[in-house]
Amino acid sequence: MGSDENKELVSKTWDAIVRGDVKSAFASMSDAVTWTIPGAMAGLSGVKSGKVEIIAFLRRVATTFPGGLTSDVRQIYADGDAVILEMTNRGTTATGRSYVNDYCFVFEVERGRVRAIREYVDTQKAAEVFA
Repeated sequence: MGSDENKELVSKTWDAIVRGDVKSAFASMSDAVTWTIPGAMAGLSGVKSGKVEIIAFLRRVATTFPGGLTSDVRQIYADGDAVILEMTNRGTTATGRSYVNDYCFVFEVERGRVRAIREYVDTQKAAEVFA
């Protein structure tokens, strides 16, 4: 797949994640997909390997933000098999706290499926709501 096709795949995958449509999101991911969050946030940072670990992570996010998150994707960049999404996510936590944070996600695509996701975020802001 070329850069344009990979951008489309990642856009559809991200839209499904934000909607909570795990089935559609996982349909575009390899079985061995990884989701990596650098840093030292207990329970969040590290590598989630495979769909089972990723679904557990997404459930934690859904519990923290029962009304969901909205994503304002500002830019999508692609070069071959790498696609980068630059965005701001917003939501309200289960305790009523407002959350706004900037993110950069790097998706790696292989043979038409997402094989890796790396999430870069202001970990201090994230830790404040996930602690």
